Amino acid sequence: MQHDLSEVGKVLETHEYSMTSVLLDAAKTFKLPSIIKKTGFEKTQGYSVTEIIMLMMLLPFLILNRVHDWFTSYFREITTMRKDTIYRLQNDERIPWRAILYGVVTRFQRLVNPQKTVAPNSALIVDDTTDARTGFHMENISYVFDHVEGRRGTKLGFKDLVLGWFDGTSFLPVDFSIHSEKPLRGKRRKTQYHKACIPGSPGATRRKECTTNKIDQAVAMIKRAVKHGIRARYVLADSWFSSKGFIQAIRQIRHRAMHVVCGVRKDKRKYEYQGVAVDAKTLLTQLQKAGKASRCRKLNTRYFEVVVQYEGVGEVKLYFCRFPYAKEWRLFLSTDTALSFVKMMEIYTVRWTIEVFFKEMKQQLRLGRCQSRDFDAQIAHVTLRCITYIFLAYLRRVDAYESLGLLFEGIVAELREKNVAERLWALFEDLLQAVLSSVAELGPMDLQQFQQSPQYAALKELFEKSFLGNQLRSLDMAS
Repeated sequence: MQHDLSEVGKVLETHEYSMTSVLLDAAKTFKLPSIIKKTGFEKTQGYSVTEIIMLMMLLPFLILNRVHDWFTSYFREITTMRKDTIYRLQNDERIPWRAILYGVVTRFQRLVNPQKTVAPNSALIVDDTTDARTGFHMENISYVFDHVEGRRGTKLGFKDLVLGWFDGTSFLPVDFSIHSEKPLRGKRRKTQYHKACIPGSPGATRRKECTTNKIDQAVAMIKRAVKHGIRARYVLADSWFSSKGFIQAIRQIRHRAMHVVCGVRKDKRKYEYQGVAVDAKTLLTQLQKAGKASRCRKLNTRYFEVVVQYEGVGEVKLYFCRFPYAKEWRLFLSTDTALSFVKMMEIYTVRWTIEVFFKEMKQQLRLGRCQSRDFDAQIAHVTLRCITYIFLAYLRRVDAYESLGLLFEGIVAELREKNVAERLWALFEDLLQAVLSSVAELGPMDLQQFQQSPQYAALKELFEKSFLGNQLRSLDMAS
């Protein structure tokens, strides 16, 4: 009978109906149920948190935007779970989504860097992105400014402030907060959804962050990341975040353990150069008159670099540079005065990894497609996309995929080769033939006798393992 069981297994493998994808394998590797359990949140009945979360994480791979889309598609046959089960979880303000995300990040570090070696170009990167939405009834929805589109860049949606970590090889989203900017007015504000949260709950905390100054929130996230054991040499930011208060706050973390490398606006802030306080434009004019411009052949760029005193911060190095075909001089600042211009640019270029992250999250993982009016659902949506991104970053790292897009397309191709109805029918035909052949070899036997045989138990186990719902339950057992 062992041979017969293997034949049934071959049928399941040939039809690829087993939904064991690399995503589920990654969840087992990361011990996701254990991470969730350590946060202290558990459901008392029904489906486990892990089962529901994994189903929600599969949505972008099935090219589905919302939970509702799942239950109106062929894929509804995959699980007996009802959509209300998922809605209740994603709208629950008690779920510590931030703690779950940090648990996944910490597990990633243990898997790929158990010695916790800090790479020379490792960096914490802070930036925000426009998360455009439709519908005025969403909780905390507002008009936000998208600087990429200039004066016409005002959109309805949120601003997602993200703290990323580049460990020298991979970029990971470590923390985030969702922000409002220009609130709705009039009738639209009156019809906007509002939810009364449990005081002190994770959901209530997130709502307070929504109206917090983004620079203050960025500093808070960096401090929180350091407390969770995230180590980096530098903090990178663009000119929007590079206020004096931000630089001062970062330099005070862990006794000046991290340097700041950032773009800086040529505004009215003063720097002490040769005993005189001057602003950036005046300093650039003085350097140009002195004729001390250098040329970088590698970047085909003219530049000035000068060490100055920045009140409240100390010694910093300023880099004025003009890139090819650019009219304006750019200004960069580093608190590490030992960095040459080329080395500073190499480190600052790491900041581009967060821009790639935003692009892949929106294009591949369908960030921003959640249309729930509940703010807790928006937090759940962004968190689960971040966890999925970390899983894919891990798989890309260990399996040497060239890009996340290539890895994503492979998973989608596996899950959507046929729709569920077609796959079920073809599977049924072949399995019926394989099982009948197996039963025939056992000789004369009535149905009740066969159901009590070890062969029947083995066949039942083989079938159960091939379906997603049971694989999700086995994921809980893995921890």
